[in-house]
Amino acid sequence: MQVTLKDIAQRAGVTSATVSMVINNKPNISEKTRQKVLTIARELNYYPNAIARGLATRKSNAIGVIVPNLASSFVVRVLQGIKSTNRDIDYTVQLFDTIGQNETESQLFQRLARERRIDGAILIGTSGTDEELKVFKEESVPCVMVARKCEFLDSVYVNNTQGAYDATSYLMDKGHTSIACVLCRKANLPTDDRLAGYRNALEHRNISYREELVLETHDDGITDGVNAFAELRGNSHKPTAVFVPAGDMVAIGIIKEAKKANISIPEGLAIVGFDDIPAAEVVEPLLTTVRQPKLEMGDYAINMIIDKIEGRESSKKHKELMTKFIVRESA
Repeated sequence: MQVTLKDIAQRAGVTSATVSMVINNKPNISEKTRQKVLTIARELNYYPNAIARGLATRKSNAIGVIVPNLASSFVVRVLQGIKSTNRDIDYTVQLFDTIGQNETESQLFQRLARERRIDGAILIGTSGTDEELKVFKEESVPCVMVARKCEFLDSVYVNNTQGAYDATSYLMDKGHTSIACVLCRKANLPTDDRLAGYRNALEHRNISYREELVLETHDDGITDGVNAFAELRGNSHKPTAVFVPAGDMVAIGIIKEAKKANISIPEGLAIVGFDDIPAAEVVEPLLTTVRQPKLEMGDYAINMIIDKIEGRESSKKHKELMTKFIVRESA
């Protein structure tokens, strides 16, 4: 049954006229009443176009940055790129995440897009599906995806396939032919692109792709690397090298366990990660890895969203950046 202004008014203890004034962003309404009405409207799933029309006329000069985890070193570096842009901007940056909240990522998208409390959004490494992301397009809220290409939203991302190809090729240049690949199937990781790069590199050198050498982790932390190492030890193909597109933390977990097992790195097992997080430069041995240009990604994202908000860019824009292979001690 469709929710009406009268339904909201009864719940809020105000008149329908007051609700209408709030919905249409009229003055002379206390902020306490305004928030109460909007909260009840959300609870009743009342998101009419009138809300968007009313609030769209009031520019907030705020850009919402939505992240899956504020503790992620990847997210932190992209945020640094956003904040350190050389461009003078008159926008405040508001951070949103759902860790420890009673709100799902999808609900957060709905709320931010439909209440129009931000002029645009930057999404860093989100796991949102295309269907969930469509709310930004439907509500005409400018949005830039970071670390993932989206056909109907602007996006900044890296060539993950090439990065994985470079890493695998490097290991083969070092004489390795039995190379394991450790993936993570988290929704916000471009796993398929990185696997394609690994497979392409093997094919280019006429080395058979073996499914038995491809392992999958549940997450992208050190513990997942510890578990992956146990699988590597029991692998019948006896890999002499491992490429870890699941990320540097997983690679560090593998290094940790290899050292405990008295396996020399890289002589006994060469290890290559993906991301180039700060810990890659302090782990022993130092981690060879694929660097993502995180600062550049943040800088491009903030400039793209401002150009879109201010009408200087109307067409969809996708920016692909290149990775860089960083040689250190682990390979």
